[in-house]
Amino acid sequence: MSVAPPRKKSRAVFWIAAIVIGSIILATALLANDMRNLRALDTRYHLNLFSQPAPPPPAPAAAVAAPQAANVTHPAPTPAATSAPAPAKPVKAAQAARTVKPVHARPSSHMLDPPVDALRGAFVRSWRISGQTLCASLVKSGLSVGEWKQSVLGVGTFECSYAIQKGVYGDPDAASLFIIARGAPTGELTNIRIKVIMPDSTDGRTVAGTFIDTVVLLLSETHWLDFQTALDNIGKLQDLTQDAFGARLSFLREFQSNSNFNFQLELRRTTPEQIRTAIVFDKARWTLQSAPPGN
Repeated sequence: MSVAPPRKKSRAVFWIAAIVIGSIILATALLANDMRNLRALDTRYHLNLFSQPAPPPPAPAAAVAAPQAANVTHPAPTPAATSAPAPAKPVKAAQAARTVKPVHARPSSHMLDPPVDALRGAFVRSWRISGQTLCASLVKSGLSVGEWKQSVLGVGTFECSYAIQKGVYGDPDAASLFIIARGAPTGELTNIRIKVIMPDSTDGRTVAGTFIDTVVLLLSETHWLDFQTALDNIGKLQDLTQDAFGARLSFLREFQSNSNFNFQLELRRTTPEQIRTAIVFDKARWTLQSAPPGN
């Protein structure tokens, strides 16, 4: 004889197991991701399950206004009103807090921002003297370089030059000096070069004195006074190359002889910043010509 299991007990076990499993799934879904889903339900239905954030600090305007209101003088109370409290002080403090205007921050200036590499520039030098004026100054000093005129090398080059020869060419005691200044037809200089031979002889010492005087004149006329520190090395016949603000001074001995020297003064822009600045101030690249001076 078989006995069937009771149906009521088996149904109860099923529902209990289903409730337990569902509760576990629901708790996992609510507590996952730092309780994000549970927080969303709390916010939507206002369950207040989590602690509320601290209130923000009071506005600085009220804090500033309170001391100002505290300094306000009030009239002395009359004998009839000594027993009644005076609510005027907090009322004035509230009014002062309302009258304080909010301070709006001004937009910060970009003058102190670090420069952008793509737009970075540099200070560069330019000639402070024209070719015409320099040639006239050399003539006045005793070097007959002539006038600023077109070169035989090309239409776009102007120059003035002069050569001194003392002694027979090829003689070890012979001395010589050659100077040339070149530039554009407008008078803007490109470079100044001097080739000098100064042997230890009478003619060599004479040419050496003329060479030093010419270098001093060039540095004075160009107003590049920091290059005057090179005169000490040049007087001692020591090789020197000096760069400053896109200009270069060089005094170098030739390898073939200890008495042959080359002196050069020129504008040489080597860095991208110097080249960019020189292009900006190059008048030949300007699309608008400057107005002629008024009569």
